[in-house]
Amino acid sequence: MKQLLNGTFTGRTSVPGDKSITHRALMLGALSQGTTHIKSPLISADTLRTFDNMRQLGAEVTRQGDDFTVVSKGHAHLKSPSDTIYTGNSGTTTRLITGLLAGLKTITASVEGDATIAKRPMDRVVIPLSEMGADITLKDSKYPPVNIQPAQLKPLEYKMPIASAQVKSAILFAGLFTSGETIVHETHQSRNHSELMMAQFGADITVNENTVTLKGGKDLSSSDVTVPGDISSAAFLIVLALITKGSDITIENVSLNETRSGIIDVVKMCGGDITITEHDSKGEPFGDIRVRYTEQLKPFHIDGEIIPRLIDEIPILAVLGVFADGDSTVRGAEELRFKETDRITAVVNELSKFGVNFEEYEDGFKIMPGYGKVRAGEMFKSYHDHRIIMMLIVMAIAAETHIQIDDQSAIDVSFPSFINDLERLRKDR
Repeated sequence: MKQLLNGTFTGRTSVPGDKSITHRALMLGALSQGTTHIKSPLISADTLRTFDNMRQLGAEVTRQGDDFTVVSKGHAHLKSPSDTIYTGNSGTTTRLITGLLAGLKTITASVEGDATIAKRPMDRVVIPLSEMGADITLKDSKYPPVNIQPAQLKPLEYKMPIASAQVKSAILFAGLFTSGETIVHETHQSRNHSELMMAQFGADITVNENTVTLKGGKDLSSSDVTVPGDISSAAFLIVLALITKGSDITIENVSLNETRSGIIDVVKMCGGDITITEHDSKGEPFGDIRVRYTEQLKPFHIDGEIIPRLIDEIPILAVLGVFADGDSTVRGAEELRFKETDRITAVVNELSKFGVNFEEYEDGFKIMPGYGKVRAGEMFKSYHDHRIIMMLIVMAIAAETHIQIDDQSAIDVSFPSFINDLERLRKDR
């Protein structure tokens, strides 16, 4: 940590491949007939779980350098795993694979993760899948392990109580090979990687505003996927550049999917110095993001339909709020309480150790600008949550304060090179 303090951050860099896209590419490659090449995927603890899980189902999944290849005979040839499907710390894998396995209709499987996953509620996924006819049981009717038995499914029309890409995607995976129309109505559009990629692999899927319609029962065909940089990882560098004097960072080849780009809207709302250069693309939109230190940042107030577009960026946006010229608010983000940890409580508890003042709400918080001194010997808690750890590191750099974090290993979930990249970008003032 000390080696990152008292400097400025300049230069060009890239971030690891998008985690959401990597998970889905591996899963759809396994469900499709043929060979799927996945270029520039995120190679991390989470995605390697999905990599191994697809192997357990009978797909041939290999790694060549920084790329993946999936060879499969199609969904009908996948088989029940001989051992428990272990998803580690990956909530995305746990929820999406539950829908995938239920949709295969002939699979017997048990899905479980680490101690953190064991505390994450799965009933929000299992309730709609059960309405489709899936035979799934949970511990205490709420938590993993997820036990799946063979069952015939029927299509479902489901109104989402809150926007959640993971719940939506689990339903769509279950509906892929279920005859009839599976329809999902969202309150606000959540990230749409599943819809885009399912269409790319040959599914009959359409989107009309906040309604997704999937006509199931169609075989999928392999398709090559190039994974852009993850904007959720880029968010930490974006905020770092905005609040650290003299910084000027360009992040190359980042996903600019409009269902994920809410952080760009917030930076513009705050008057941040940000420039987007979009590249030509036949698939997911992507481009370069240049961000420069901005001395006076306006406060932000976010709620409603923008929340699903930046749900994973809210921890680092809390740090942005600390350096704004006025109180900032986040509302409508109750989904944060169901992430790797209760991120609302984690953000408030840990940033408060810097002397930041908050008002915590059930669905968000208010951030008052400014910070104080960290108490001598203070230990910061990671919650084994990659986004909380990186949030704390950025805050410590901006506050020019060396801190101790109890465990930084979870960074490997999404951004294994984070510290090394910061060291490379740092310049003496």
